[in-house]
Amino acid sequence: MQHIINNVSVLYPRLNQPYRFDNGERRSVPCNWDADSASYDTSFIMDKEEALNLSRVCKEAYNNAVAMDTKNKWPEKPKRMPAKPVKQEDGSVQYIGKCKINSKYGPDKVNPPKQVDAKRNKLPEDFRLTTGSKANIAVTVVPYNTGVENYGVSLRIRAIQVLELAAEKVSNDPFEVQDGYTTDDPFASKPADKVEDILDDEIPF
Repeated sequence: MQHIINNVSVLYPRLNQPYRFDNGERRSVPCNWDADSASYDTSFIMDKEEALNLSRVCKEAYNNAVAMDTKNKWPEKPKRMPAKPVKQEDGSVQYIGKCKINSKYGPDKVNPPKQVDAKRNKLPEDFRLTTGSKANIAVTVVPYNTGVENYGVSLRIRAIQVLELAAEKVSNDPFEVQDGYTTDDPFASKPADKVEDILDDEIPF
């Protein structure tokens, strides 16, 4: 199922270089395109209306998969969704999603997602999307069920339309990069409260 998520704020885009999660280092690291679990990905912040639309589309895609299941192997409701609400320190809620595409399928290499500007002009291969940029993201909504406790919906990036490009931030702190704790994935953070304490029932992420 195809869907476009409109006017999002991009977070931590990794679209020029494939990354994979390193269990030893407990973080994502750059890798070759043919490495196991290598992918291009980005997170994004969307407004409540877009979160509602995405929730509806994800539920529809998952329900279609359940309806086509003739062996009763699909649970009635998805366990994992590609977005979630995160409560901020000021009490507000951000709706954060994540989408990716594996850098290989079988023996075939998958190129980074296509990126275009606001006028739909193709951006050069060395273009770097930055955190804070505004964009529309075209995705394929993919229900999955790989076994016990691993079923839900994911978003596969198809293309990105850049509406506003944020200036790349340059760190001026006195530290060098070290191994250890990193916040490069907002999905690794722990929400301050339970989802049901944050949201009204209309957004069941």
